[in-house]
Amino acid sequence: MRMRGVVAALVSGAVLAVSRDTGHLGFLVLLGPIPFFVWALGEKRALYIFVLACLVGLAGEAGPLYFYGGIIPMVYGIVALQALFFALAVLFMWALYPRSPTLAAFGYGAMTGAIELLYSYVSPNGSFGALGYALTDVLPLLQVASLAGVPGLSFLAAIVPAGIAMQIRRPTDYFAASLCILPVLAALVFGFWRLAQPEGETIRVGLVSNDAFAGVATDEPDRNDAIIADFRQRIGELSGTKTAYIVTPEKMFLPTVEFAKLSENLRTRIVAGYDQPLGDGRRSNTAELTGPGLSPLRYDKHYLIPGLEAEYIPGRDLASLDRVGIAICKDMDFPRFLRTYARRHIGLLLVPAWDFFADGRLHSRMAIVRGVENGFTVARAASQGMLTLSDANGRVLAEASSAKGQGNLVGDVPIGSGDTFYARNGDAFGWSLVIICGGLVIALLTVRAQPHEGA
Repeated sequence: MRMRGVVAALVSGAVLAVSRDTGHLGFLVLLGPIPFFVWALGEKRALYIFVLACLVGLAGEAGPLYFYGGIIPMVYGIVALQALFFALAVLFMWALYPRSPTLAAFGYGAMTGAIELLYSYVSPNGSFGALGYALTDVLPLLQVASLAGVPGLSFLAAIVPAGIAMQIRRPTDYFAASLCILPVLAALVFGFWRLAQPEGETIRVGLVSNDAFAGVATDEPDRNDAIIADFRQRIGELSGTKTAYIVTPEKMFLPTVEFAKLSENLRTRIVAGYDQPLGDGRRSNTAELTGPGLSPLRYDKHYLIPGLEAEYIPGRDLASLDRVGIAICKDMDFPRFLRTYARRHIGLLLVPAWDFFADGRLHSRMAIVRGVENGFTVARAASQGMLTLSDANGRVLAEASSAKGQGNLVGDVPIGSGDTFYARNGDAFGWSLVIICGGLVIALLTVRAQPHEGA
């Protein structure tokens, strides 16, 4: 029995390790936990389940450990918390199972979404690590983000394997099966309907990057002119494409007026990422929009990387013009903050960014979810990561890697509506999950149940 549990944990942990955060196999989160769930629901020892669930949860966080383990020490604490959250949700499902398999599957999904929502409100990393991000490439299910945000995606990603596990253990419990299948079917119907809707007018956007200069202007200020010259040439190469906006990565340059002059000469708008010294050792991470006949529009990064950006002053204001807004890299990890752009009905968000090579795909996909939540197209230009153009439905319209040194990307993108149910109502679904979980906890404490059967 002990060995069966270990084997189930190893299988589920291995599948989750390759499906969460790491690449194109995100859909496997819908299947990965099933072997462990099937075993755990027949196990009598809560402590043993908790220990193995923590190990499965740790395996599922292999991606962040690989991406950030040698760069951001706090990732070890984040990973431990994520594993604990998974273990608590599994124990919650296990405790509900003798009372009702239906409630057990539903409770696991609700607990997963509720914990992630509460954590996102207090974490310095926002919604980073949420299970729902694994569904970014499952486009029909991804559309749920426009209704319920990441909690809705995480709920779906959790209830599917839980429901399948219930069916394996109790094949004739058709009520439990229907309760788990119906939300998924409803999500698919809505998703295909939303994907079939006509798109708005399009404009051309260019993204420009050169990894050879990532961070160089900050460390070697005397090379700033050479970096500007390189990007002037690159942007000039795009001038014949009638590009409306051109975006560079974050912190690529020290402040300069060269891009304001260039935008006037080329009759285009440029968003350039600056590392701006403020004196007394303080700095600002700034994106500045310039264009013909425009006064420079400045946006300072709001959410800074703990430790790595300790000397930077966080921004306080939004920046938008003609339904086009600006955000910088880590700001895209915070759904509640990005919803503030909904009041301006932003249809296109321009995002200078800087990744860590291995996490380029993960971080670009998190930004894509913000676009689906709020109904805007995202144009994200990263150093050491991905150049990505995605529409308000999460479709990747064009993408290129900057990791080989130099990257340019140009594409026509539709302007999003800037209006979704989630943008208007926020985390209503997520908070309903919190309330439901509270009610189920009370039921656990007050309603007696039969002990668990052996597997």
